[in-house]
Amino acid sequence: MKRSTCAPLVFLLGMSLQFGCKPPENTDDPDLSNEESLVGSREYSDYDEEGALDESYGKREELPPLADPVEKCTGKGKNKECKMVDPQPEVTAAYGARKLIGRFRWGMDVRTVMGQLEKDIEDEYAELQAKTKDPNEQDRNREWKREQIAEIAKNHVRFEEAAHHRWGVSLIAHEFVDNEGEEMVWVKSPTLKKFFFFKDGELYKIVYAYGLQSWEGMDYKQVLDQKFKKWFGASPESKMIVDEETQIKLADYVQWNTADNDRVRAFDMSAVHGAYVISVVDGDAEERYGERLPTRKDDGEFTDSVSDVLGGSDICYDEEGNMIEDADRCNELRGELEE
Repeated sequence: MKRSTCAPLVFLLGMSLQFGCKPPENTDDPDLSNEESLVGSREYSDYDEEGALDESYGKREELPPLADPVEKCTGKGKNKECKMVDPQPEVTAAYGARKLIGRFRWGMDVRTVMGQLEKDIEDEYAELQAKTKDPNEQDRNREWKREQIAEIAKNHVRFEEAAHHRWGVSLIAHEFVDNEGEEMVWVKSPTLKKFFFFKDGELYKIVYAYGLQSWEGMDYKQVLDQKFKKWFGASPESKMIVDEETQIKLADYVQWNTADNDRVRAFDMSAVHGAYVISVVDGDAEERYGERLPTRKDDGEFTDSVSDVLGGSDICYDEEGNMIEDADRCNELRGELEE
């Protein structure tokens, strides 16, 4: 089989992994520098770090090699159609999910996740310092590191009604339930917000919200086809969210099931929140807690969670990832995005 028949799987960390192919030696691709800032987490700094995680949270099974595409045909005669398909889509999806999750593991407590986030900052800080010998620039880098680490502690949220939090009208409104022992830690950059969800003190889900500026000039279908399908596989399952009583379709999404029993979902939330969203959830945990999709209703009317997905939210985010709670300012920002 010629190498040209292999479809790219993942563009992450400055390296392109090919679907069923050896990674190319030449990575001088201008698109890759942007992708580096969009990964979920940095990879392990060394073998000892991965080994320590294996010891604490269990060693994951070794995945089989990525497979070459195979031809699959349907129909007969003139109606016969053939296309190249992935013979092991769950393995392909697992490679992508593991790459995205990086140095995090399901079951981590809040403090451990914060520590891993601090490692990400330390790694980026080291890279910044290595690129300059200017004392003033190095001082600014040190201040940046202090601010980023301090921000992690500030962004720890306990989902309790008594806390009067505002997340019930945000893009992650459907991802949690108040007063059920759930928590979140979140971090932001100009192009990506990452939300780490905990149930009874254990990490079980991560949500990545990519701003529209992550891939300028690309709509959701292009991002799905040219980015997400390369990360997790070319043939996710198409799904839709339907209200059980009215049978009205609330939203469409796609889902990849992985060999690790993780579920990866992609949502288009650009109309209201200016974001393309990927969620990765531990399948075992989801079977215990139930799916968290934007379908909840109370007394025959849509909750704020569902209304927020469909439109009308007073919360949005500026280009720096800051939450804006002013409806007029949000409408203004959305108008700028549409232009």
